[in-house]
Amino acid sequence: MENSLSLGMEEAQRRIDAGEPYVVRFKFPDNIDITVHDMIRGDVTMNSRLLDDKVLFKSDGMPTYHLANIVDDHTMEITHVIRGEEWLPSAPLHVMLYKAFGWEDTMPRFAHLPLLLKPEGNGKLSKRDGDRLGFPVFPLEWHDPKSGEVSSGYREQGYLPHAVVNMLALMGWNPGTEQEIMSMDELIKLFNVEHISKNGAKFNLDKAKWFQHEYFQMLSDEQVAEYLQKELDARNISAQHDYVVKVASLMKERITFPKELWNTCCYFFVAPTEYDPAAIKKRWKAGMTTHMAKVIEILNTVPFEYDAIHQALLEDYIKGNELNMGSVMNSLRLAVVGKTVGPDMLTLVMMLGKEETIRRVQRAIDTIGEVEN
Repeated sequence: MENSLSLGMEEAQRRIDAGEPYVVRFKFPDNIDITVHDMIRGDVTMNSRLLDDKVLFKSDGMPTYHLANIVDDHTMEITHVIRGEEWLPSAPLHVMLYKAFGWEDTMPRFAHLPLLLKPEGNGKLSKRDGDRLGFPVFPLEWHDPKSGEVSSGYREQGYLPHAVVNMLALMGWNPGTEQEIMSMDELIKLFNVEHISKNGAKFNLDKAKWFQHEYFQMLSDEQVAEYLQKELDARNISAQHDYVVKVASLMKERITFPKELWNTCCYFFVAPTEYDPAAIKKRWKAGMTTHMAKVIEILNTVPFEYDAIHQALLEDYIKGNELNMGSVMNSLRLAVVGKTVGPDMLTLVMMLGKEETIRRVQRAIDTIGEVEN
């Protein structure tokens, strides 16, 4: 290598004066052990013979990251440098630069975090893994200005901020207990950099969704109703605020992401226009139109109260006539919802009201009609 050591300072200066491009490197002392104290890994020692003399100033006169980083951190009085473990091989150079500048006494403490790994564990997590497996890697949706490629973000997918913080805090660290759900104040109180694992942490999508679900359940009914109201507004559907809050309260436990609210709750606001064919085949047996007509009769004759309907429909009619409870009630659910999902059937009836329930049951009778076994 041609440099000031091999050429001599006189020849090197002549070339510089002649306008030849050059770089400025850091010259490591020969055969010394350089120890970096890492808050996570303890003392990490490397011999200078394993390190090359890094460029500090490029031929265009611009400083490299290594030099700029050290100068910036010193002038900003940075006390702690926390970064990924891929920077650990550069730490000896940074330590030696602090010493060379006479800044050793104010040198920050270093902590090199373990990598976040692919879900299968083999390699560093990247945005392409998220695109491939369907989960966000960026906090916000990212539009690459060069390629136009779009990578999804946690915010846009509906993750709650505290759920993401809690999840990330426990990737490679834990408080030494079985506790997983922790408030920000608890995390601040319990967190200790020195307790971070040295090993890489695999990203677990199921665990991320678990945290999201737990934090979604902590939202008040009013907060969930705000999300639901946005879905209604997007579809120009009007509903009383108190009713929206009741639906949110009843259905919240079934929700993980706000984007699931409409598909989960739509039948509270819009009557079904079609019916699940598989449910019809399984539940709507011969004679079911007669049973549904009886449901309408009961709703028209007994007080519209939960207990009264329960007694007349479930006890007196279904049990009294030794009918199949599941078949009749699931057919009623099919008529009202369009599929066999949803909350307690009579609770749903009370929510929708007498006239709307009767209207939906009659439509199912007219649409599905009588079938043969």
